[in-house]
Amino acid sequence: MTRKLVTVRKVAAVHPIKGADRIEAVEVDGWTCIAGRGQFRAGDLAVFFEIDSFLPAGDPRWTHLADKFITYTGERGFRVKSARMRGQISQGILEPLDDFPEILAAWVDLEIRHGRREAERLLRETAFEGLLGVKKFEATETAVTATGEPAHKSDQIPMPEFIPRTDQERVQNLPDVFEKWGEEIFQETVKMDGSSMTVYFVRNDSPLMDKLAPLGTEGKQTAAQPNGRFDVCSRNVEKPESQGRYFWASAKKNSLPEKLSRLNRNIALQGELCGSSIQKNFEGFPLGFHDFFVFGAWDIDERRYMKPKETEDLVGRLGLKHVPIVGYHRLGDIARNVQEILARAEGIGINGKKREGIVLKQVDGRFSFKTISNSYLLKHGE
Repeated sequence: MTRKLVTVRKVAAVHPIKGADRIEAVEVDGWTCIAGRGQFRAGDLAVFFEIDSFLPAGDPRWTHLADKFITYTGERGFRVKSARMRGQISQGILEPLDDFPEILAAWVDLEIRHGRREAERLLRETAFEGLLGVKKFEATETAVTATGEPAHKSDQIPMPEFIPRTDQERVQNLPDVFEKWGEEIFQETVKMDGSSMTVYFVRNDSPLMDKLAPLGTEGKQTAAQPNGRFDVCSRNVEKPESQGRYFWASAKKNSLPEKLSRLNRNIALQGELCGSSIQKNFEGFPLGFHDFFVFGAWDIDERRYMKPKETEDLVGRLGLKHVPIVGYHRLGDIARNVQEILARAEGIGINGKKREGIVLKQVDGRFSFKTISNSYLLKHGE
């Protein structure tokens, strides 16, 4: 599911903030934003900029944020992060719809083509980051060659298109999740703070072999197995063995090329690469430790994620590490609303440090979502 950074939302409620005369807490779906007093009323449509939106400095509507601009991928702008004001957590930025004539024009066009009622529904389902020049802020790991030199972006190979990117919807964007899925059983796991890692194997007799990038010519190619092709990816790009660093080191440590070759099926394992050199080591691993923690298995031929129990069993048979499993529960038994699941997300991670949050996967593999701890977001500036 592609994340929508900029959307039109309906204000659910407005609440005063104790001790604050000039600001209020505004609820939109499962999110709460701080806005100017009297700026919004319940029922208003507004433009919501989600956490990790990178707002372009060239847009004069963000001039008031100029003292907080940063440079990201060579451009100046503002990164939307969680914040706390007067004891109130604010996640995202909410702006009046009237301040965005380009979105209003899109609404008029939708109304002409679909009628008023359908136009509003379609408007609220549309992502407007492209129209407004907003990008997603991502902490990226620089690719490094075997000689220690940075790899050029033009040299990077995209992850194969037949493997989905790892990105799950946040619970705040699913306000009706407890009504729709409250009676269903979910696997609850700890969300680990690492770098997204995917390993895959494609058999020689698969037509997908023609879609893979050619292997390099330097040295022995571990990717070339007798019966197929093994490779390693980060969130979006392949990691050649000469550039893979901790990605490939973790794959080899776990004998993944050989194990997936012996499995002899078209499959991708996805998880978190964690360790002392990854993401400032928020998980608190000892110096020199790096490993791959699996959270999902993608059946390439059937184009589906395996059920949580199937993945758990496969990980065990392969002798790999699974992200910590809290248990299996009926969703309604552990939370009845967004506030309760956010409270549950607070907790301790694998090494006694504050965890990032939790992930809930329906046992048939049909649906999943994540809940990020608010205190984690504030602590790590996200």
